[in-house]
Amino acid sequence: MNQKIYNLIILDASGSMYSIKNEAIAGVVETIQTIRTAQTEDAEHEQLFSLVVFNGKQIATVYDRMPIAKVSDFNEKDYIPTDNTPLYDAMGDSITNLQRYIDEDDNALVTIITDGYENASREWNHQRVFQLVEDLKKKNWLFTYIGANQDALAVAKDMGIDHSMNFTSDAKGTKTMFAKEQRSRTAFYNKLARGISLI
Repeated sequence: MNQKIYNLIILDASGSMYSIKNEAIAGVVETIQTIRTAQTEDAEHEQLFSLVVFNGKQIATVYDRMPIAKVSDFNEKDYIPTDNTPLYDAMGDSITNLQRYIDEDDNALVTIITDGYENASREWNHQRVFQLVEDLKKKNWLFTYIGANQDALAVAKDMGIDHSMNFTSDAKGTKTMFAKEQRSRTAFYNKLARGISLI
């Protein structure tokens, strides 16, 4: 393996996500399986997985740059939605943590999933997050923002993120969103395997 793909998912665990808790867990499990499949099909790229869940009580790293073959399935013990939404803190902390480990030839695929707006960050603000995203887009970093109960396209662009998706925060809408995300992820891997970068 001569190139690494770092997959970072930043998942909202605020109280409003409780109604779609089971679908969120299932969606992450299916995403892990999608990455496992990609690793099996393309041994030249090493797939590493990070998952951060966040709310006003904690920003918790569930998996940190773990080889995908060693990742156990996400479950209810790892995901207990409560409290509010420190989106900027979760993004800033988890992205800068990952940044320390990435070499020039590696790729990073960052996906942010939230059903609400930033409302509780203490360390990071909009301008700092925007600048961080802008700086990393010039390297092999691809950001996707997936949002419900908002105009995800507008929120994403305001943070410098070019790829976005709206979803409906109910069971059906969450399942549909994860299915679309997994198709896009697979398309990215396939192009990368053929030497075609989407960055």
